[in-house]
Amino acid sequence: MEDLRLMLGTVLIVDDDASIRTTARLVLAHEGYSILTAPDGETAIQLMTTGDNAAKVCTLLCDLQMPNMDGKELIKHFRKQYPDIPIIVMSGASDTVLFEGIIEEGVCDWIRQPATREALLEKVQTASNLFALRQQQRSQGFEGPK
Repeated sequence: MEDLRLMLGTVLIVDDDASIRTTARLVLAHEGYSILTAPDGETAIQLMTTGDNAAKVCTLLCDLQMPNMDGKELIKHFRKQYPDIPIIVMSGASDTVLFEGIIEEGVCDWIRQPATREALLEKVQTASNLFALRQQQRSQGFEGPK
């Protein structure tokens, strides 16, 4: 029988570690999310300008340390170009000060790698709900975050 689960939106996963991208993709796709993946910030930006991807993405999951364009640069780009899309930072770093600084840059949450399935799902669901709320507010005339 065909799987009739409702698609929950598209999550863009950006990490230079292929195993992390694959694991996150499998976990989130199993729950009903559509997935786009990129190994770095430059590729993520290219994906966002392809077709209608920018209109589909409801959450960005990104690593901080990547080649070509790191997570901090990607976060700045998303805050400017796609202010409604919530960003969750994934990192193996254990520096709480680093995460606190990233939150100040407009990131909605962070998750330490390796992440549990439950933690990943909870954070992505919260971010997706935030995206839906921002879209609803914008449709009602509220300008949202800048």
